[in-house]
Amino acid sequence: MRKILWLFCLSLIVMIPLGCAPAKKPEPQPEPRTIVVPDVSRITFETIDYDKAPEIVQVLARTLKDKHFAAWTSVNGRNYVIVSQKNLPLGRGIQITEIERRVPANDFDWINVKLKYLPSVPNLPTGQKPDPEKPVVAAFTIDRPVKALGFEMEREAPQARTPAAPPAPPAAPGENTGAAEKGLKLDSPKPGEQVRSPLQVSGTASGVTGAIRIRVKNAAGLTLAEKPVQINGSRFATTMSFSSPSGRERGTVEAFVTGDDGVEKDTVSVPVILLPGVTGEPEPIGAP
Repeated sequence: MRKILWLFCLSLIVMIPLGCAPAKKPEPQPEPRTIVVPDVSRITFETIDYDKAPEIVQVLARTLKDKHFAAWTSVNGRNYVIVSQKNLPLGRGIQITEIERRVPANDFDWINVKLKYLPSVPNLPTGQKPDPEKPVVAAFTIDRPVKALGFEMEREAPQARTPAAPPAPPAAPGENTGAAEKGLKLDSPKPGEQVRSPLQVSGTASGVTGAIRIRVKNAAGLTLAEKPVQINGSRFATTMSFSSPSGRERGTVEAFVTGDDGVEKDTVSVPVILLPGVTGEPEPIGAP
């Protein structure tokens, strides 16, 4: 009997540690997702002829033809902004001045379109009249789908009248006004030169701080193409491709500097004549 009692007590002693297993550690909680600090960058865009826009863009515009509207759509991975020129609530003209890309969080692209109402109709080449029946269309492409798009409206204040300043002495042919003191100069094209796409642009830069960009505008002041350029020594050169006008049209080629804050400065411009594309050649789409 004592042996049986002894064996029973021994079995209890052996089993006690088995019932005291260490507690299971809690599973690690997933780390919170990193949120990207809001970032803003400019998107290169081009204004295109409404008649050359994709069919869905024209259908959308016709659906809202009796209203002043701003809309957006995507066709085959390319984004289109459509702005009506009818029944303008402010001023007599409108233009798309800038398109920004903002990233408030990971994998989230918010596009901000800046519009400016003008107190007068934009300047057009002699013999041409603005057609308010056709909306302004801008196209751009980014590397992933747009998640949100908004519009920022701005009204251009009428210029105050100031006493007329004495006329400045005429500049020498080919001279860029203000280029000497700014350290930025466009050598090609020359003022008044007749150009077409693709356009060769070259110049010099010395003593400037920031990135240099080249921009081509039409007579209405709309950006047809824009891109950065690399400096080799003190010189730069690039090729600009843009949508050609249907007829001869005044335009400008600009070079400017952008600092870390993205503000434009030291802008120099050359007036040119934009020529239609050569018949039979394919029309370039978008800025390089």
